[in-house]
Amino acid sequence: MANRLHSRWLLAAGIAALAAPVAAQEAEATGLDDIVVTAQRRDQKLQDVPLSITAVGTETIQRMQVNNATDLNRIVPNVKFDPVSGGSTGLKPYIRGGGVADGGMVLSESEVGIYVDGIYRARLSAAYIDTLELERIEVVRGPQGVLYGRNSSAGAVNFITREPTEEFTATAEAGFGTWNERRIRGFVSGAISADGKWRASMNGLVRARDGGRQYNVTLDKAVGSDETQGVQGDLAYVGDAVSGRLSLFYTHVSGDGQWAVNTHPDGDDFTPNTGSYRRVASPVESYTHVKQYGATLRLSADMPGGQLTSLTGYSKLDDKWRQDFSGGVDGAVLGMPGTMLALFDRTSATDQWQFSQELQAGGALLPGLDYVAGVYFFTETGDQDVFTSIFFAPTDTEFRAKTDSFAGFGQLSWQLAERLTLIAGGRYSIEDKKLRGSINGQDFNLSNSWSRFTPKLGVDFRVDPSVLLYLSYSQGFRSGGYNGLGGNYGQITAAFLPQYTTAYEGGVKADLLDNRLRFNLAAFYNKLENRQQSIVVASGPDIGTITVENYDAELKGIELEATMKVTEGLTIWANGALNEGKYTGCSAAAAVSCTIIDNQLPVFPDWTFAVGFDWAVDVGPGTFRLGSDFNARDSYYSTADNVQIGWVDSQKFLNGYVGYELGHWTFQLTGKNILDESGWNTGFGFSVVQPRFAIDPRTVLGTVRFTF
Repeated sequence: MANRLHSRWLLAAGIAALAAPVAAQEAEATGLDDIVVTAQRRDQKLQDVPLSITAVGTETIQRMQVNNATDLNRIVPNVKFDPVSGGSTGLKPYIRGGGVADGGMVLSESEVGIYVDGIYRARLSAAYIDTLELERIEVVRGPQGVLYGRNSSAGAVNFITREPTEEFTATAEAGFGTWNERRIRGFVSGAISADGKWRASMNGLVRARDGGRQYNVTLDKAVGSDETQGVQGDLAYVGDAVSGRLSLFYTHVSGDGQWAVNTHPDGDDFTPNTGSYRRVASPVESYTHVKQYGATLRLSADMPGGQLTSLTGYSKLDDKWRQDFSGGVDGAVLGMPGTMLALFDRTSATDQWQFSQELQAGGALLPGLDYVAGVYFFTETGDQDVFTSIFFAPTDTEFRAKTDSFAGFGQLSWQLAERLTLIAGGRYSIEDKKLRGSINGQDFNLSNSWSRFTPKLGVDFRVDPSVLLYLSYSQGFRSGGYNGLGGNYGQITAAFLPQYTTAYEGGVKADLLDNRLRFNLAAFYNKLENRQQSIVVASGPDIGTITVENYDAELKGIELEATMKVTEGLTIWANGALNEGKYTGCSAAAAVSCTIIDNQLPVFPDWTFAVGFDWAVDVGPGTFRLGSDFNARDSYYSTADNVQIGWVDSQKFLNGYVGYELGHWTFQLTGKNILDESGWNTGFGFSVVQPRFAIDPRTVLGTVRFTF
């Protein structure tokens, strides 16, 4: 307790230290740039949005080398995105303690909605890949039960790719780094008609690296190699009253998969059997192969009092992976000395496609009365064949899943007075799910439907043009479903209940000191009903299988983000969070064992803290640039059962970059995890199978970028 109190005081002191130079600052620095976001389905300045939202712009993405979703851990408070334990391209996203751990399964649905150009991407199994050239990333914390598509009950992330431009624009970036990483990324854009209204662009990425992330002592080779190719082509029309954008994309990833590190009890903790989290021992050759392609069409037209928008999305995914979750077990434990055994071997093949259509209208009904309203349709089919061997006992499972989702939504903003605005909105969602399949030849055929109205109420008060106060009440919805990790007929066919989140939030957004200091503070309190939690069966005839149980929970916290432009060339920033949460109860009809009441919520540390800076100074004919960020988070449990194997110790990460900008050229060297912190991001276990999954060691990447 004393250590935690000490850590919280350090957090508070660090945040206060950010503002300390303000009083003494006399340099003539221009203000921070305004950031425009679309989190409420219309263009707004970031500081005018009454939500906990962080926007990461193009320059930050390039300088900090934000190459995939996990890099957001460095920038956004109360966000923890990790690779999923199942294939090397799956993502395990958590925001404010809400997330999902089974992203490699076709039945998995996340509390954190992942969007690309406003299109919901249902499958997390292809979400942990390097991105193309981005315009910005928007991270919204808290339930998004009104304006976002599906099941975003903990938050949402929208990756927004670069749009075609009227003026000819081209960028090319080449890089070389740790484990012989090679990458080329580029973007070219311009008008294709004389009047500049028709435009086109091409966005591409090629990346590869050799093994080296870990070393397999059984197979006697470095592992962790992968290759990525991605391309996106865009055609846009920008007219006086009508505009549109068609995007076609294709991504291919192939690598030798993910590797677990088996451990054994050692006092109060667990120790890797190989002596290091950088060494693995599985005798099985793991792999990951992913192909995804699709299209997005956005059309908008002016109408009296506003604008009508159509957003259409289609994607097709082919995902195959194999992994030994045991990490390799010495055969001596089963009387087979001299051999290394794979005691939890799983192979998966998924074929999925999805289609979504959204129609929305927005504008002003009357002076001071703005609205957004629309309808949403989503459909998905997913086939997954899973073969699992636990202690040499085979389980062959086939899933044939179909989901149809329908919703109508609307939100009003009514400016009652010059400084006072009321917000009222709601969304009615219907989720129809069907699941056919079999487990070891035993067929099942399931069908369920869930529906929910999720309201939102809020009030904003503008203290002055630079300070906004807000309060909100909202609800989030995550539909019921089926257990894709179930190891027997009963676990799969017992549909779990839908999850409801009731959230209260208050905050302040301020631009101070002639817009040189940006200060955002939010406090939140959430009550969750029937939260869906996976529990590993650690003993008995079903050992190693996983059940899904429904629990009630409460969580609360405070988040702060601050940025200050000290001089024209120096910007410093900090963010942090203080949290508390636990499971409070369950329904005997909804849960199997009710064993985790009073447990801490997974991936919800008591505190997190980050600080960073960017400094630029003219040197010779160009500009020298230096930047760094340091982030730390308290220890936490990565699993709901709060067992020791899932305990993640406190971690600290230092990252940095140094570069030189000369005309059209930028030369940069970027380091991540510079202190070479070693450890893990999750773990689970039963019997002698006690795997953990390692974090990345130190990496270095040198890049050369040309911008025209």
